[in-house]
Amino acid sequence: MGQVEAFMQEWLRHRRVLEELLQPIKTEHMDFKPWDNAMTLSELTLHVAYWSKAFVTLVKTGVNDFAKLVAEEPRASVYQTMDEIRQTVSQWTEETKQAFSTLRPEDLEVVNVSQHPNFRGPRKLFLQMMRDHEIHHKGQLFIYARMVGVKEVPFFIRL
Repeated sequence: MGQVEAFMQEWLRHRRVLEELLQPIKTEHMDFKPWDNAMTLSELTLHVAYWSKAFVTLVKTGVNDFAKLVAEEPRASVYQTMDEIRQTVSQWTEETKQAFSTLRPEDLEVVNVSQHPNFRGPRKLFLQMMRDHEIHHKGQLFIYARMVGVKEVPFFIRL
C-alpha cells in the first residue's frame, strides 16, 4: 500500500465511525449546541466533513486556495433534516476518496510556503492535519450525541 492509500485508509477508519455516530441522531437535535458560542450539531458535522475534502485539495493546490475554501464552507442552515446531513456527509466522503485518488506520491513531498506557520512544510502535513481535525471534531460529536440522548455510540475507530 502506498503512502497516499495509507493516509486515506487511516482517515476512513475514523470517517466510517462518524457516519455511524450520526445514524441515531434525530432532526430535532440539529440545532443543539452545548454552549452559546459553540457550533450546532449540524454545523460541526458539516464542518468536519467539508474540511476533509478541503485538506486533500490543499495537497494538490497549496494554500493559495485556502481563503476560497473557507468562503465555500457550506452553511448548516440550508439543511432541514438529519437525513440530508447524513446524505451530504456520505457524498463528501465519496468526493474526498475521489480527491485522494488524484494524488501522486510526489504531491505529498511538495514543500508548501505559507505565512501561516502551521501550513509550512511538505504538503503531506495537510493529510496529517486532516486526520487530526477529523479525530478532534469526531470526539466533540460523541459528546454532543450523548448530550442529546444517544445511548449507544460506536467504538471510536473502525479497525
